[in-house]
Order: sequence, then C-alpha cells, then structure tokens
Amino acid sequence: MADSPLDQIVNQLRTSACGYFPQYPEVKSARVVGHTPKPDHYIYEIVLDFPDASERVNVKIYRGKSGQRSPQELAHNEMQNLQFVHLTASRRKLTGVPRPIGDFSELGAVVSTKIHGLPLQSIIMKVALLPDNGNHRLLELAARQAGEWLQQFHKATAGVPAAIDCDSLLADMEKLCARAQEDGLPAESTEAILISAKCAFNRQKRPLRFSARLQDFVPLNVLVAEDGIGFSEFATLARQGPSLMDVANFLATVEALEKYPFCNRDLITVVQDAFTEAYGIGAQEQGLLTALRMQVLLQMFLQGRVIKESAERKKVMRANVMKRFLQRAAKRSAARVA
Repeated sequence: MADSPLDQIVNQLRTSACGYFPQYPEVKSARVVGHTPKPDHYIYEIVLDFPDASERVNVKIYRGKSGQRSPQELAHNEMQNLQFVHLTASRRKLTGVPRPIGDFSELGAVVSTKIHGLPLQSIIMKVALLPDNGNHRLLELAARQAGEWLQQFHKATAGVPAAIDCDSLLADMEKLCARAQEDGLPAESTEAILISAKCAFNRQKRPLRFSARLQDFVPLNVLVAEDGIGFSEFATLARQGPSLMDVANFLATVEALEKYPFCNRDLITVVQDAFTEAYGIGAQEQGLLTALRMQVLLQMFLQGRVIKESAERKKVMRANVMKRFLQRAAKRSAARVA
C-alpha cells in the first residue's frame, strides 16, 4: 500500500529539512504533533528536531474536490499565492508571513513554517467574557497592530489606483437586500441599507487604492504575538482589487460578533475604531466603507441560511439572531451616511 500524502511529506522532511533550515547540521527526527480538521482540508503540525533546537511547520492537505477543482489544483494555487506573498514580504520587510517549505502540490498539500500567535477573535471573546479595563487596552493595541499590518501589506502589494464600478456594486446590494427580505429581514431595514449605499456610491468620485486582497483577513485568522501580527491564510488571495474590500470584510466580521449576548457594542467599537485609525481611512472613504461593510454582513446573513435540514432549529435560531443584529446595523449605517 502506498504511503499517504502526510507520510510522504514527513519522510521527505526527514531527509531534506536541512535544505530549508541551513542553520542546522542535521535532522534528528520529524514527528506529527497535532492536526485540525477543516471542511475541505486538514492542517497538521510537524516538529522537526535538530541537535540543539526544533522548528515547527504546518502541512495543509486538501481532501476531495472543492467545486470543480482537484486537491492538486487547490494546493498549486495556494502555493503560488504563498510564494508571491513571501517574496513580497522579504523585499518590503513585512513580518508575520510564513515561508513556503518545498512544493508538495502534487500531493494536494501546502507546507510552510508555522506562524505563532493567538487568534484576535479569541482575545475579543476573552475580553467580552472577562471584562477588565486592562484587557480593553490590550485588545485596542492588538486591533491597532492588525490595522497597521494590513496597511503595510496593501502598501507592499499596491497597484495603480482605480475607480470602482458603483453601478455594479449597487445592483449587487439590491439583489442581496431582496433575498434578505425574502428570508425575513424587515423592509425598513433593507430600504435603509439601500438608501445609505446609494448615497455613498454617488459621493464616490476619486480612484480607490488597489492592491493584493487577502479576502480572509478576519479576527479568527489574524494571529497576535508578542512581536506583532501574523497571517497565513492565502488560499483565496487575489493579486489585485480594491484594498478597502479587505477592511470592510474585517470590520463586518468583527461587527457580527455582536450577535453574541456577551459581546457588547462598546467592545466592538473599541476594536473597529482602533483598527480603522491604524489603517488610515480617509474621510472620502468612510461612506463607501460603511456600504461595503453592510454588503459583507448581508452576505454573511444569507450564507448562514445554507444549513442542513437536520439542523433546522439551529438554522431558525441563527436567522432570528442575525435579523435582529442586521436591523440594528442598518440603522447605524443610515446614521453614519446621513
């Protein structure tokens, strides 16, 4: 029986790891110390033991097809993204980015150095459950560091500023609002969202910042360590697009945490304000950012409806919570634009 992809990777690292870590003379062992199952892949952590030290690497192995793409295609795409980001980070002195280890895409796998840190979302939840002024200051600092890191990434991958298609964005918003209304969001909420979006899009005249887009820069993937921010999710990276989309995605994901009863509005505001101030959002971008953030929230609401019928009760409960949350968010959105 042929070795599994993981076994092949471990065996190869036992013999070739010194080529990726030349500061060490030999590899004593390579061992798997843990794994995390995800919907379309597994993440394994491997410890490489050297005579006087050890290094940790992550192995991401895709399983099955995702849409029409095979595990090999998915791994090849992510490896290209990782190589692009690592090269850019090396040139522009951007920290917190993993280094690719070999190329195992033929096995449907991506191997890279491990980025250490605690997910920002875990810090938010801890502060929410254990309120403390000191923790709020630490949370504000972490959010500020996240905003600075994203700004540095966008600067490192910046392209030529360009106008965005506001008509297309508005058409998408109208479709999302129509679907959300069919799923129970009150008409007054969807109307408030659309009025705010139209005002924001009509005011948008200047070209926007364009850069590589991470698309998964959300609190769960942002790692906070003593020496700064780390990020390692590059599977969905787009080489160019409006930088503001990443900011909107982050802010919307933070705001959605408010649906938990222990995560109050004041806490969410601390994170959002510190992040946007550190990123450097201009006055001309504020209205558009609010509209884009609401677009992401609507997408999250509609995606959450796609749950197996065996979980009908959970589906209804989540829908009711999200509806109440979106109603409040729509009111705040209208107030900001006005």
